[in-house]
Amino acid sequence: MSKRFTKIICVTASAIAALSVVTAAGCSDYYSAGALSGDYSTGSVVSNGGFAVEKGNYVYFINGVEQNTAVNDYGTPEKGAIYRIAKTDLKNGNYSSVDCVVPLVAYSSNYSSGIFIHGDYIYYGTPSTKKSSEGAVQNTVLEMKRTKLDGTETMKESYASFKSTAYEYRFVEENDVVYLMYVATSEKLEGSETETTNLHSVNTQTGVDTVLAYDVNAVVFDKQVKDNPRAYYTMDVYDYSTDKDFDYNQLYTVTASATENKLKDKLNADNIDGWDDEKDMYINCGELVLDGVGSVGTSTTVFNKDEEKNELSYKYTPEKFVNGTLFYTRTTTNNSSEYLFSLKENSTVHPVKDNLASDKRILTDGSKADTYEYLFDGNGALTQVIIPESSGISVNKVKDGKLQPSTDLDQSPDYFKIVKDGTATVLSIDTENNWLYYLLTGGNGYSVNRVDYSGTINDYKPMPAGETDKTPVRFLDIDAVSGWFVPEILDGTLLFASETANMTAYNYIMAFSLVKDGKVMTNGQIRELNEQFEGITEIISDTYGDTDKYPTETYANLQKALNYAYYGGDDEYLKELAEVTNGKVKEGEDWIYSPETFTEYDKFRNPAAEGNTVWADYKATKKVNGADVYANVRDYYYAVIGKMTDKDKEAYAKGLQTTYLVAYPEDEQKSWYEGLSDGEKAGFIVGMVAIGLVVAAGATVLTVWLVKRNKKTAPEIRRKRIKVDTTDDKNVDVYSD
Repeated sequence: MSKRFTKIICVTASAIAALSVVTAAGCSDYYSAGALSGDYSTGSVVSNGGFAVEKGNYVYFINGVEQNTAVNDYGTPEKGAIYRIAKTDLKNGNYSSVDCVVPLVAYSSNYSSGIFIHGDYIYYGTPSTKKSSEGAVQNTVLEMKRTKLDGTETMKESYASFKSTAYEYRFVEENDVVYLMYVATSEKLEGSETETTNLHSVNTQTGVDTVLAYDVNAVVFDKQVKDNPRAYYTMDVYDYSTDKDFDYNQLYTVTASATENKLKDKLNADNIDGWDDEKDMYINCGELVLDGVGSVGTSTTVFNKDEEKNELSYKYTPEKFVNGTLFYTRTTTNNSSEYLFSLKENSTVHPVKDNLASDKRILTDGSKADTYEYLFDGNGALTQVIIPESSGISVNKVKDGKLQPSTDLDQSPDYFKIVKDGTATVLSIDTENNWLYYLLTGGNGYSVNRVDYSGTINDYKPMPAGETDKTPVRFLDIDAVSGWFVPEILDGTLLFASETANMTAYNYIMAFSLVKDGKVMTNGQIRELNEQFEGITEIISDTYGDTDKYPTETYANLQKALNYAYYGGDDEYLKELAEVTNGKVKEGEDWIYSPETFTEYDKFRNPAAEGNTVWADYKATKKVNGADVYANVRDYYYAVIGKMTDKDKEAYAKGLQTTYLVAYPEDEQKSWYEGLSDGEKAGFIVGMVAIGLVVAAGATVLTVWLVKRNKKTAPEIRRKRIKVDTTDDKNVDVYSD
């Protein structure tokens, strides 16, 4: 890639990359909002960087999937805004007991970058509301802001404005200062004619944007600890005398607080053959970790640490940074195989001398090493990796410092499958309890599953009976949105953007508690819950589907009515609908909703009633938003957390009516007034009378005022009188005949 530019650009400048960078200072820089009550300052932060983050007494979360094109004026958004719920309310099922913290749409189309909490503030990206010169809202621009955890101090301006919503970013903290680190792709810096990928850091206290590294290849942040201020990246080494890259690259590391361009004093023609002060630029604030310079056909430059060279030229690719360890692959000029190696974060290595020999590799083919999940012992030594395969998930254990080759799959006690079906994605790993949570593609989105990964190869063979924790299990019928942030597990609760039945058009967050009797459920307990859950559908479809026992002409529309109730339908609406539709049934015709239908419907609604044998296994209740919910209703298992907009609530209710109930007769459709309750009607009448009185009084006052004004200001008008000629015409004899 050509690196010719019109001038050298300063390494730290707020104008770099045409980003809008400001410092938030002064009350006028914040939107006005009242402070939320509660202790938001104390407590540690858990799971920074996703759509939900825990701090102290609260869980902060994005309230459903919203698009960047939604109206984003401060105070308007509900869906997509950032809410909080007290952990006690989350535990007790008070899912609607939430507070809006940030009434803006929290958004990023790079789903590795979400919301972050540092100190008393929450940091996030939100679509811009500024307009172009043509008046179009620039909602493809992402503005990076913060809000105090009590809902106050929401910035009007931003720390930075990204031209793309897909930038990868992190809000990190180093030396008590919060920095915004981000990777700007296809970025044209000031004075340049070439688009490059650059690593930035913004000091949120000063507003200064620093280019940490210019024209980088791959960048990796910490995969698990997303607020880690360290990043690794590679850079090609450019031959300015030939306008070409050398056949090797270099691996660097940097932290957010770096500001010094390490080679700025050597960037001149005296030190670099072919360098032009007016055209060339090199920015790099990082530390050289590994240098791929080879001994054949390559001369050392100021970019090399010293005269040392490898026997062959190397190219590095950082794959994953986790648990203080960088996993990277390396190819050579003679071998395109991606050998996998590892390097500890704080290792003091010589960039050439400490390049590992090829026989020290962990794996011969590391081409998919970025998808591996790496597990360590208490001393930080790698013990095994979890590998999502094309069909299922495998465990590959380290033996003699190496992982097993792919040819040994299911042939070795050190490399075998623990999940044998589906296209899998690892969600998270609970190393304390040996739980592997994973997603499988299918249904409307991702199903959520779990397995104990700690067994031997024999534990995962097909078992006819006595299933254990080492047998994979799916959580109910949960479908999580596949094109958004992955689900989170916080404080014993699975939070996911829902794409389950009847929720696909809304994608709000739903909560499923993993806890029973104060402990996380075993896989056996999950299976029991699944059986109970699936039993609801079986009763509705099979038991009530027995037309000999429940003939359709007698139990009219029963099954659909039960499904309507299962998904949270309104009983009053159904009863009213039945009254109206049954009133139109002619003599000799079947009921639309028969008394027998309502007898069974009432049984569904009250499983604990004496003699209710059909739903006897569903007597258990759970408090959901303050109401007792029986175990034959979906909200008993998982329910919406947060706040649905009035429009979506109305659409959801209408969707259930359309899907499971007969249509309301057109000539009986209620007017808006008839749809009001008696109290609402009375209030409306009183209100209209009051408005009428106000209007009448206003009209009277206006009339009087106009009359008075006209009398004072109108000019005097005199009536024109008849003019009589009183002169005597002597030429006329008035007395003659």
